Amino acid sequence: MHPLPVLIAALGAYVIGSIPIAYLITRAVTGRDIRRLGTGNVGVMNTIRHAGLPAGMLVFAGEGSKGAAAYGLGRYLGNGDERVVLLSCFAALLGVNWSILLGFSGGRGTTVGAFMCALVVWKAVLLAAIIWAVLYLTLRDSFVTTRINILLLPATAFVVTRDWTLVAVVAVAMLVLLFRHRRETDDRVQLAHSTAALTPFGEHRA
Repeated sequence: MHPLPVLIAALGAYVIGSIPIAYLITRAVTGRDIRRLGTGNVGVMNTIRHAGLPAGMLVFAGEGSKGAAAYGLGRYLGNGDERVVLLSCFAALLGVNWSILLGFSGGRGTTVGAFMCALVVWKAVLLAAIIWAVLYLTLRDSFVTTRINILLLPATAFVVTRDWTLVAVVAVAMLVLLFRHRRETDDRVQLAHSTAALTPFGEHRA
C-alpha cells in the first residue's frame, strides 16, 4: 500500500483526536478553562462536575463521534486494511491525550478509546466491562480496578481475537492509558473525597 494515504489517515486521526470538546463546551457553559478545574482532566467526568450533566453528555457524544470519525477515516483511506484502521485509532488516542490545540495537554482518552474499541472489536469491550465489574465488586476501589483492567487489555484482546497485530497496538495503547491514569487526576476518586454535592448542573457546595 502507498504510504501517503496511511500518513494522511494517521495525521488526520490525530487532529480529530486533538479537538478539545470538553474544553470548548466547558468554556462555552462556564467561561472557565477545564484544565484549571477539579482534576484538570479534559474529559467527560470533569465536565459533568464543573459544567453539569447536559454539558457532560454533549462531551460524551462528541468524544464518541471523534472515535467513529477516526475509525472511519482509517477504514476509508486504508481501503479496509485493518492495520491502517488501528493506526488511525491509536493516532486519535494520542491526539486526545496530547492535543496540539491545547499545547499538548488533554484528557485520558477513555471515552474515545472505548468507542473505537467497540467499532474494532465490540466483544473485547464487553469482556473488559465484565472484568471491570467483577474486580470492582471484589476490590471496591475504582482506581485500582481500572488500573488492573488497563493492564489486562492486551490479554482481553488476545482472548477475543487471537490477532497479534491488534494485541500489539492494544499493548502500546495500554502504556499510554497507564501513563495518563493517575489517582490525583481520577475524577471518580476526587469526587468520592469531595465535600460538594454533585447535581445535574455540576458540583454544589453547601
